[in-house]
Amino acid sequence: MSDTPLSGIRVLDFTWMIAGTMATRPLANLGAQVIKVESRARVDGMRMGNIRVGDPTNPDASVVFNDCNTSKLGMTIDLGRPEGIALVKQLVAISDVVVNNFSGTRMERWGLDYEALRAIKPEIVMMQMPVMGTTGPLRDYRGNGPHILAMLGFNDATGFPDRPPMGTDVAYPDFSANPNHGAFALLAALHYRQRTGRGQYIDLSQIESTAALLGGPLLEYTATGHLIGRTGNADRNHAPHGVYPCAGDDRWIAIAVTTDGMWRRLRELLGNPDWAQEERFDTVEGRLAASEELDVALANWTHDQDRYELMERLQSARIAAGVTQDVRDLVEHDEHWRERQLTYLEHPELGITATHGEPIRINGQRAELTRSPLLGEHTDYVLREVLRLPDDEVDALYLAGVLQ
Repeated sequence: MSDTPLSGIRVLDFTWMIAGTMATRPLANLGAQVIKVESRARVDGMRMGNIRVGDPTNPDASVVFNDCNTSKLGMTIDLGRPEGIALVKQLVAISDVVVNNFSGTRMERWGLDYEALRAIKPEIVMMQMPVMGTTGPLRDYRGNGPHILAMLGFNDATGFPDRPPMGTDVAYPDFSANPNHGAFALLAALHYRQRTGRGQYIDLSQIESTAALLGGPLLEYTATGHLIGRTGNADRNHAPHGVYPCAGDDRWIAIAVTTDGMWRRLRELLGNPDWAQEERFDTVEGRLAASEELDVALANWTHDQDRYELMERLQSARIAAGVTQDVRDLVEHDEHWRERQLTYLEHPELGITATHGEPIRINGQRAELTRSPLLGEHTDYVLREVLRLPDDEVDALYLAGVLQ
């Protein structure tokens, strides 16, 4: 649509798995024409991901792939063939952006490095997103979100002091810093090009991008030499501060008392029991010294209460509290999140499935997403309608197996 924010921008998308594809996703959702280039010889690994519907060998049956690649076009090219590389170069000539998250020298070996692309179109914007960046002794290191978390110390900083490092269940870097930094960098480069007419080369190291989220532990060590270590749900500056059981099976509420006034209001909700009147609890220093004792007392108070009702009571008293929702709560009971974020798309292989909506709204308008492309679904469209190749040339490419 011509009235979308990024209408008129064309992105040649060589990304795969999650971090790269999520970087180009908001561009597609906001109106850029994102052409995802794949190969049937080696499909995007997320097409064969473990959240699937139906045939486990079907590359179009991945729910995660569908979520990460909304609003894109998809084509297949054999990049092991000179004709395939030549075809990509034709696409570069009419594109604004080229993105990939391959490791090492993959694009160079195809003859598609930045210097080669700039020779075709001087104002092209190119972004590469290898795990370790494109320079340095570890440039060829391969990995994904869980590896990045472990290498950067996230796992060591996550969990409880008396237990092994935990990390996160999901590939946190793939869905957070890396794609968001990538999308921001691309928009900044496009803005620069609009002002100057010059393209740019973006080298985005995923491990460096994720390190920006490490925050406290990294700053603490570089400033003082002190390792914070794992603290669980506790906080070094506030108490009580934790997650407490509620009525039901595995139901919890998070409570964080961050001021003396908040403690006094919590004490009133507790019914002003004698133990809570002790003078040592009046200051944060006293509460921190007795944090384990306070956690036990709060757990005894919360364990038989409905978590949502308790949350409302606490929030009404201006006490920081929130139900620890699971995914079922989020999808079935969280009306705010469901209305703003959850989008249902009809897919020929998956049926009607839920996906994340585009969180960016411009002038109050919600982006209209379309489903992810089937493998090679738009190859013919891109060749005939975007590149405007003659029919006999397209037919020859198909017959030669270049388009797989």
